[in-house]
Amino acid sequence: MHGNVTNEEWQIFKEAYQYFSDHCLPPANQDENAVDWWMSAAKDVGELDAKWKDYPLMRSLLLAIYEYMEFKAKEKTREVAEFVQEQ
Repeated sequence: MHGNVTNEEWQIFKEAYQYFSDHCLPPANQDENAVDWWMSAAKDVGELDAKWKDYPLMRSLLLAIYEYMEFKAKEKTREVAEFVQEQ
């Protein structure tokens, strides 16, 4: 049996997915554009959070997405560091 998802919940998941889709490839931390990329990602996450401030679901989703993007950036950073050490 499936529950009923409200229109707001549906929209929150849709917008959270769109945010992730737009920011799913963070640069390695030492890339020259990393600071600009993260500033843009933070601005966009702040705007979504403000838009849905009365819905804790959006904040939870955005925090999870942001943490995952940080994980991906750290993984890229480690790969680059290992590559540099091997040379």
